[in-house]
Amino acid sequence: MPDKVDELDAYFASKGEITEAETVKMDHIIMEKVSINPERRNLLRTVGIFGKTEKELKEESGLNDFFFKFHMDFLIKEGFLKFEEGMYRLTNTGISLHDSVC
Repeated sequence: MPDKVDELDAYFASKGEITEAETVKMDHIIMEKVSINPERRNLLRTVGIFGKTEKELKEESGLNDFFFKFHMDFLIKEGFLKFEEGMYRLTNTGISLHDSVC
C-alpha cells in the first residue's frame, strides 16, 4: 500500500526555494508594517541609537503590557531590535529604518 501524500507537504514541496525578488518583496512588506504603525515607529524612535531598558521603554511609550510585548516581539522577530545586556538596541536594519521614518 503506497504512503499517503499530505496535500500541504506536496504544496510546499512544489514551491521550491524563495527567489531573491520574493525575499526583497517580503522585506519591503515587513518594513511597511513597521513604518505605517505609529506605536512601532515610536518604539524605534524611543530606543534610539543608545538603547533603552524595558522599564524605560514601557514608561516612555505609554503602551500597556500586552501591546508592548506584541510590538516588541514583532520588532525583534523581524530583526529591527535586539535585546542584549538588559537593553533593547537597534540592529543595522533598525537603524536604517529609524533614519528614514523617525
